[in-house]
Amino acid sequence: MPVKSISSPISILFTIFYLLHVGSCWELWGYNVELSVPKRDEVLKFIRNPYCYKYECCNDNWIQFKKRKLENNFSTHVFGQPLLNAAVDALSSHFNKYFQSSKALTMSFHGMTGTGKNYVTRFIADSIFTNGMKSKYVHHFFGRLHFSETSLLKQYQTDLYSWIKGNISECPTQLFIFDEVDKMIPNVLDYITPIIDYLEDVEGVDYSKAVFIFLSNIGADIITEHFHDLYVQEGKNREDLTLSDFEYFIQKGAFNENGGLFHGKTISNNLIDHYIPFLPLEKKHIQLCIEKEFQIRKVLHPHENHINEVMKIIEWGPDSSKLFSKTGCKRLGPKVAILVDRHYRHVSFSEKDEL
Repeated sequence: MPVKSISSPISILFTIFYLLHVGSCWELWGYNVELSVPKRDEVLKFIRNPYCYKYECCNDNWIQFKKRKLENNFSTHVFGQPLLNAAVDALSSHFNKYFQSSKALTMSFHGMTGTGKNYVTRFIADSIFTNGMKSKYVHHFFGRLHFSETSLLKQYQTDLYSWIKGNISECPTQLFIFDEVDKMIPNVLDYITPIIDYLEDVEGVDYSKAVFIFLSNIGADIITEHFHDLYVQEGKNREDLTLSDFEYFIQKGAFNENGGLFHGKTISNNLIDHYIPFLPLEKKHIQLCIEKEFQIRKVLHPHENHINEVMKIIEWGPDSSKLFSKTGCKRLGPKVAILVDRHYRHVSFSEKDEL
């Protein structure tokens, strides 16, 4: 029998009804049906809201925190940062279905360049939104790009407040990432303190389901110095540390260092829920980063001399011990890419590409 396609709306509805209540089939009423059979819950999602089945909407199909996914990404892709468990716990409690949060979750990530701050925010976005960083509910601001002119302070404040209010009014679960807070002029963030405070609503808008993350190098020297003392003098491993070992030093440093948090109300009013330190990385962590860069380029077993060649670019500190990389895992990717192109082309490219 020739294959016939289902075209009329009535035929489609009858077919969906059959699939939901009878099961999967490839022949219906004597016709071969040109229809892929999705799972039953996928069909139900389509029936309830065809638009939101295809396009991102403010519902559980597109927004749902996945703790295991976040934990797996951290354990697989992030090295030397055991204190990130605190961020996982904070997000898990914030999105707890049985106990609604009383305020927007606000976290501040601190540490030297290359320790994974931006990397981690990407995984956080992926764990909340189906579209990850590409979600229309994820907003990424940069200090140097968006908040750098002192003369525009008032405009920055009003525009930022309006932007956040407008977006939250459309969907309460949103992620706001403020990158390069150390490059931001002071007092911009003061204007959003009511938004991240313990208030049921602000001008009729409830912000308690939102997440705010501040990223900066502020406090990086303090974190490195304090961790060096704990590690060398007291013999503490990074796995034995807790947030309480660092939060006071980070909070004090951020409040007194020039930047977006300088003498800010977000700190003085105790509105930042968690200060997460990103610890400096040792040789073993840098090696893992290098191996990961090779794996991304389909080189699963790089030669040891190639790993060592990349390690040569790393500058180590502090001068007294040379324990930590001064640039973390930054700049490794381009160096690995050159080695892969030079020595592993047969791994990275198909025969067609090479020809």
